Amino acid sequence: MLQLPEFQPRPGTDEQITRIRSVALSVFQANSAVFYWIDEGRSMVVADTTGPCCRHIGRYVRDMQAFDPLNIDRLVASRKRVATMSHDRSLAPRSAFERYSSYLTESEIVDVLDFVFWQDNQPIAGLGILKRRDDPLISGETLRVAQSMQPYIEYHIGSHPRPRDRRRQRQRMLQLVYGLTAREIEIADLIRDGLTNRHIAETLNIGLGTVKTHLLHIFQKMDVSNRTMLSIRLADNDAESAIPPPLAETGPASRR
Repeated sequence: MLQLPEFQPRPGTDEQITRIRSVALSVFQANSAVFYWIDEGRSMVVADTTGPCCRHIGRYVRDMQAFDPLNIDRLVASRKRVATMSHDRSLAPRSAFERYSSYLTESEIVDVLDFVFWQDNQPIAGLGILKRRDDPLISGETLRVAQSMQPYIEYHIGSHPRPRDRRRQRQRMLQLVYGLTAREIEIADLIRDGLTNRHIAETLNIGLGTVKTHLLHIFQKMDVSNRTMLSIRLADNDAESAIPPPLAETGPASRR
């Protein structure tokens, strides 16, 4: 059975990201890595880099990201949480990969192990492990370990202030705009993830009738008539959640 390394960083500090990166480099036997946040517009916000393969990261963000088979848009569209350059280069057109290959050569990168981390059905961060020629190759066993570690790392990233505050802001928007309760938001997210009413009841340890009652209230409050429309409405809300909600009207005293 896979024994995951000890991981007890202080939540919400730079040390937390540094520790995640250090553990990953140790497990996957590499010296270069980049950790980045994914903002609401699916842009890459580099938070931590280390190793010789990262010396051209500025050029990557500025000029080469569009050609990368494992860029944010392609990984998110594929719904892959773990991917490698050697196995998943077909996510980009051949012409794009040919252009990107020159950047890989210049950066001395022979393979990449990429993770995408999610919260509330939205991508929030990524981690790239960059392999050089003298590093051990990425094997089938490497992928199995990576797939086992992905939810483990994802859980710890969720305790960082950035995604935590993003979740709170999203919940405030759903409460302010639609009047959803915390339980209704929880059920709405599970519906968007594709769970049936019975699975939701089992997940939340509540009765099937209670789920149906909450679902009726959610549909009424969000002015939708089916699950597909609900998912679209939630996606629209997520796109707008980075924009602060308008201030409520207040009396003269509160505007002084």
